[in-house]
Parts: sequence; C-alpha cells; structure tokens
Amino acid sequence: MISQFRFLIRVIFICQVFSVAGQNLNTIDSLRSALSDQSTVEQFELLNAIGFEYRYSYPDSTIFYCNRAYELGKQIKVNKNLSKPLSFIGLAYANKGVYSKSAEYHERAIEVAIGQQDSVQLGFSYNNLGRMYFDGGDLVRASDNLVRSRDIFEAMQEKFGLAYVYRSLANLYKSQNQFDQAVEISTRAYELRKQLGDQRGIISSLLELGLIYESMDDTEMALQKMRLADSIARQINDRVTLAELDLGMAEILFEENQMDEAYAKAEEVLNTMADLSNQKIFIRASLIKARFLAFKKKHAAALAIFEDIITKAEESGNLGYQIQATQAASACYRALGNVGKSRELNDRSEILEEKIKNTDLQQQIERLQFQLQIEKKERENELLKANQVKNESLLSAQRFQNRLLLGLIISITAAMIIFWNFSRKRKLINQKLQEQNHQLSELNDEKNSLMNIVAHDLKAPLNRILGLTRVMELEGGLSAKQMEYIKMINNSTRSGSNLIIDLLDVNAIEEKGSNPDAAELKLRDWFDERVKTFQVAADAKQLKLETNNQAPDLFVTNADFLGRIFDNLLSNAIKFSPTGKTIRLAASAEAGTLKLIFKDNGPGFTDQDRQLMFQKFKKLSAQPTGGESSNGLGLAIVKTLVERLNGNINLESQPGQGATFIVTIPTLQK
Repeated sequence: MISQFRFLIRVIFICQVFSVAGQNLNTIDSLRSALSDQSTVEQFELLNAIGFEYRYSYPDSTIFYCNRAYELGKQIKVNKNLSKPLSFIGLAYANKGVYSKSAEYHERAIEVAIGQQDSVQLGFSYNNLGRMYFDGGDLVRASDNLVRSRDIFEAMQEKFGLAYVYRSLANLYKSQNQFDQAVEISTRAYELRKQLGDQRGIISSLLELGLIYESMDDTEMALQKMRLADSIARQINDRVTLAELDLGMAEILFEENQMDEAYAKAEEVLNTMADLSNQKIFIRASLIKARFLAFKKKHAAALAIFEDIITKAEESGNLGYQIQATQAASACYRALGNVGKSRELNDRSEILEEKIKNTDLQQQIERLQFQLQIEKKERENELLKANQVKNESLLSAQRFQNRLLLGLIISITAAMIIFWNFSRKRKLINQKLQEQNHQLSELNDEKNSLMNIVAHDLKAPLNRILGLTRVMELEGGLSAKQMEYIKMINNSTRSGSNLIIDLLDVNAIEEKGSNPDAAELKLRDWFDERVKTFQVAADAKQLKLETNNQAPDLFVTNADFLGRIFDNLLSNAIKFSPTGKTIRLAASAEAGTLKLIFKDNGPGFTDQDRQLMFQKFKKLSAQPTGGESSNGLGLAIVKTLVERLNGNINLESQPGQGATFIVTIPTLQK
C-alpha cells in the first residue's frame, strides 16, 4: 500500500510541476501585451512564444496562436523557424491525447525544417516527435527519433537543444528502470543548464534528478536535489514553483516519517499561496496537514479537512486525490468509533480504485490502437505513392495521346509504334500495382495474425489469475475481507478477459468473409433457455424479465451468431437499467423472418449516441447503473453479426425514456 501511495505521489508531482513550469501566467501576459497587427518576424516569434507557454494547461490556445504564427511566417516568408509553430501544435495535440494529429504535425514540421535547411528546428522536431511516441507507448520509435535529435545537436554543439533532448532521453531510461543511465544523462542536462545560466532550466533539471533518485528509493539524494532547486526558486521568487517543490519534499518527508518537518512545509505552502486560486496546490498541502493531524490522533480536526478535500477533488474530477482523502477519512471514522461510516467510505474508495483500473486498461487499448493507426498510415502512404505514380503515368499518357493525334497526320506507321510502346508501359505499371496490392494484403494478414497472438497472450495470464483465485476459495480459511478482495480480483479479471474475447471476436468476424453455416434450431425452447441464463444477473439488480415467446418451433439460422446477438442486447439492457425496472423481451416470426424485440427502461439514446452506437470502441453518454464495465464493442459486434445473417437492426429511443432494439433475421438456406 505504501509503495502504491509513493508511486501516486510521484505521478501527481511530475504532472503538477511540469504543468506549472510549462505555463507561466506572468510570461503569457507580458507576451500578449506586446502583440500587434504588424506582419513582422518579431510578431511571428511572439505568437510562437505565447503558444508554447499555453501547451500544457490550454493546448487549444497553443493550436490557435501557432496556426496564426504559421500563416504569418508563410506570409512574410521567414527563412528559418517556420517549422516551430507546427512542432508546437504537435505538442498541443499530444497533450490533448490526440496522438494521430500530433504525429501528423510533427512530421510536417520535420519536412518544413528539412526544406529550410534549419538544423536547429529539425533537432527539436525529432525530439518532440520522440516525446510524442514515448507518451503514446511506442518506445522503439521514441528512441529512434530522440537519438536522431541528439546526433544533430551534438554535431552542432547546440547546448540548449542538447539539454532539451537529454531530459527526454532521461525520461525514456527512467521508464525502463535504467536508472544509472537516467542519472548520467540528466546530470549532463543539468550541467548544460548551468553553463547557459538558465535558472528555470536548472530548477527543472534538479527536479528531474530528484524524481529519478526517488524512483531509486534514494530519498536522501532526492531531497538534496529538491532542496537545491528550492533555494534557487526562492532567489528568483517563483512562488508557484517554490510551492510545488516544498510540497514534493513534504510528501517524501511524510513517507519517511519525518512528520513535523513535512507538516511545517505544508503549512508554509498554505500560508504562501493563500491569495492564489490554485486548487491542486491547496488540496495537496491540505492532505499533508490532515494526515499529520490524524497521526497526532486529532481525528475530528483531520476529518473536517479530509471531507473538504473530497468535495474539492470531486468537483475537479481528480480520482487520485479522492481515493487518498476517502481512505484517510475512513480511518478517522473508524478511530472515532463510527464503523458504519468507515465501511461506507472504504467501499467508496474501492469503487474509485476500480475506476482508475478501468481507465488504465482503456488507455492501454487506446495506445495499441494508436500504434495500429501509425502502421496503417504508413501502409496508406505507400499506397498513395503507388497511386501517385499511376496518376502521373496516366497524365503523361494523356499528353502523349494528344501528340499521337498530331503524329497520325504525318505517319500512321509512327502512330502505331508509339501506341504499342504506350500500351506496353501501361501493362508494366499495372503489373507493378498488382504486386504492391498483394504486398499490402499480406501486411494486413500479418497485422490480423499479430493481433490474435497478442490477444491470446494477454488472455492466458488472466485465466491463470482466475484459476489461482478459485484454488484460494476452495482451500478456504479466508476472512470476509479477503473474500471481498478475491471477488474484486475475479470481477476485474473477467472484465479484462471479456474485453479480449470481444477484440478477438471483432477481428475474427471482420476477417471471415464466407457465409455463416445454417442449421435447424428449436427456437421456442432456445429462447426460454437463453432468458434463464440471465435471470441471476437480473435478480442481482432486482430487474424483472417479462417475455412474450411466440417464436416458431423450428428456425434455420446460425445458432452461434444468433446467440451472441441475443446475449449482447440482453446484457446491455440489464447493464443500463436502473434497479427495480422491467425488461421486456419478445420473439415472433412472420413469412420466414424472425423478429426479436429488446425493450428496457434505461437512460435511452441521444442523437449523438445514435451516430456512434455501432462504431468500435465508442463510449456512449449512458453509464452502467451497477458499476459494470463497458468497452464499446458490444453493439458493433451485434451490428456485424446481424448483417452477416442478412438481417436488420433498428433502434427506437428517446433520451430518458429507455430503448427498444428490433432485430429481424430471415431464414438461412442450408
């Protein structure tokens, strides 16, 4: 538990400090006051500087100002730095999490820098592209681009650029637990900052070193670096950065049981920042103060602060702070003898932790999707190049034909020779295109195979976890709390396993293009048995399953496809229905066509939901009413399977009035 808390502190500390360092409000105000309507190089640089300062907290503002800078740069025809605004826009999109757009702008920046022979900006562009791939989880591409950036700056002996890329490489090494290399290269960045006299850069480098040493559990060295950064921040009177550093040290000191010093620093931060509306700093300092009071057994005073933190963290949507404050408040209630309230808060903290786990899993999936998008884009670029060759050849051929018409007047023989030569060239081009299309098809097959392998490799350890928890349950001897943990592990593992199964199903359905196998199905009995399998899930939420089974005795279809359609739609109805409601199911047939109806009393579908509901990985506005997980694949699978059975699916719904899915499927030929 302590190690998890220390990790959470590091993550929050890194995000907060670099966000503040990346956006200096005084600097922004000063730069904006210098803006004018003049089309000059100075205005171009001002727009870039403002956009850069906004990149962390207001990335949309970065995009706005840097687009203006880019258009102005083209208008006044700057000889250098035209790639800079494109690179900053790429940083902004990366901070928004839109990695595909980020990659697009970074690659444009590289092309512009090469076109202008601007080596400095080329180095920065490669560095920023590498950082984007690092944030997206593609460490191979990240390393390749960062090494290119380092080589350019080392060849130019560009100290500022080297310090910049060394910091990026240090983060890469730290993420791989290569701490010795991380310390070495971060120290190089620090020495370069000292040579340049960059005070803010020195603070940033010292902070980076402190965080690396903290990751190595070398608390003494971590505090030494942070205290040195603290002394420099006091010299330049940077209140916000100083507060962040003091809080970081206070959090470390608290975990090292140096409670009094940690409390003193937290109190100093609260007093120093009293006139600033920085909610995140207030919450972090208040957490330390409340934990200190709880340690001193002043539980009532600590509880008041924890509850205030919970309220503010809920308003800002920060799950990390909510979990810390909720767990601490639960302990205070327990110490005060209010066991019921303590258990209630403990249950709430477990729900919040589950949300974080689901968010992490979704982010991993999004990163995998991003890597697949990059690979797809690379293949599309190859195809575009091939089409460009074809189009250029066709344009050339058209011009050639025009000349041929003139040549016919002079000599029919010469025209025939030219036409024969043209036809031969066109045939060779078509053959080349066929070969390239075949290569693209093989690459796509390799992608599908790789996805299946990865999914199966992920599924195996999840199954092992389920097996181990089952063994623990059978052996017995577990407390009620331990059984609750086992249940949570089982639920999380099954959620992950179900997601992998859905991914495999989507891939298999899209890959298999043949007609589904058809067989006779005892539909009336099948319908009743299918409903019974969901009775336990419905009872758990006090839902009533009301059926109207007028299905025929026999029906020819693919039982596997029909079963998956039925299961997905009914499980969705249960998942999104409030407790105590009724779900109505009906089955009938007319003129050889099966009709299934699923009607619930859930939140219904908005107009935007209707546009997204059959797309993969798209989360809709409605949320499961019982805390169930949702991966955005269920309706996409249903839509695909219904179409494979030559059927149709329609939705009747209004927001707040539930939803009715109507599925019609014709009889298949054996």
